[in-house]
Amino acid sequence: MRISGFTRVVGGVLGTDEAQYQGYDNNFSLSSFSLAAVQADYAFTDNLKGSAQVLYHSSEIRQSGVEWLYLSYEPVDAIQIKAGRLRTPVLLYSDVQDVGYAYPWAIAPQQLYSAYLFSRYEGANLRYRFAWDSIQFELEGYWGHFDDDIKAADLMLNVHVENLNGFIASADFGNGVSLRLATMDAPEIEVETAQLELLRSGLLQAGFTDLAEQLSLGGGATALISGASYQGLEWFAAAEWMYLNSDIEVLAELQAYYFTLGRYLGEFQIFATVADSSYQLNTIENSIPLGVAPGLDQLYFGVEQLKQSLPTDELFTLSLGARWDFRPSMALKAEITWLDGEPGQSSFYDVTSIQDGFDRDTTLYQVAWEWVF
Repeated sequence: MRISGFTRVVGGVLGTDEAQYQGYDNNFSLSSFSLAAVQADYAFTDNLKGSAQVLYHSSEIRQSGVEWLYLSYEPVDAIQIKAGRLRTPVLLYSDVQDVGYAYPWAIAPQQLYSAYLFSRYEGANLRYRFAWDSIQFELEGYWGHFDDDIKAADLMLNVHVENLNGFIASADFGNGVSLRLATMDAPEIEVETAQLELLRSGLLQAGFTDLAEQLSLGGGATALISGASYQGLEWFAAAEWMYLNSDIEVLAELQAYYFTLGRYLGEFQIFATVADSSYQLNTIENSIPLGVAPGLDQLYFGVEQLKQSLPTDELFTLSLGARWDFRPSMALKAEITWLDGEPGQSSFYDVTSIQDGFDRDTTLYQVAWEWVF
């Protein structure tokens, strides 16, 4: 049996007292992204292995516990089959998103690496590797279901997804350049939230059936993600673009991208990252007459409050960072990120923390200590 693990301590402070962003406010905090994990890998035979990973996360939003638990079978060198609880492999750093030592940032760009894509699933995947000339190809398909809590803007949602599936194709050209294309299809999404269900029940009882249907969070979603990376001796670069579309009435579509460019300076790295997201929200027409009856007024303001709680995450960020690999398997990071959101939108801020007049523009300062063992 092989035991390994990783730890990261991430601290940050926000340059404003008018809002909170990803759990950070104007007081220095270590509680948003710090974590520790231990992984055990056991080889039953030369072809059959088992892996389990237990993770403790400092954030109140994310649950701690068993993160990975799966069996891996390789009938031949080119084919790998996994079954159990797995990471959803849609993004370039999906498999290592919790392992901060594996990437340059203090936290990965939230425009893509937030909760919009279901981070893990229970099911199976099949990976096939082959080579053509000097190019190494990988084809991977996955299928399963997702059941977990997701925080979106001001809503804590209990999300169930059946028949979650997708396909990934990647190519490594052997000169440091690799390309990647991934899809995700979630055709059967069910969302439970006590706040929303109580409001929808009231609307149906009052005869506002169409409005209640607009507030339904059931439906489907698809995503297309493309990515490219370069790892040279002196320079490194990575970029990803995502398009997410949904037929859920209160959601619509999201486009996001990031591009990062960095340079190695011995045991140091310096880098710059730009990231952006645009979000299109379906319009909800509040058809409840105001001032007719107290009960209708209550429903009216309930709909307006819900509209304010829905995510509208348009945000541009520019980050400058540095990393120092001061010991084998350990690194220190420092990063400054300028946040440029849209007034009136959530822009990845904690909605309930936003004070009147806040223009969604501020600065996030972060430091991190990374360790893998």
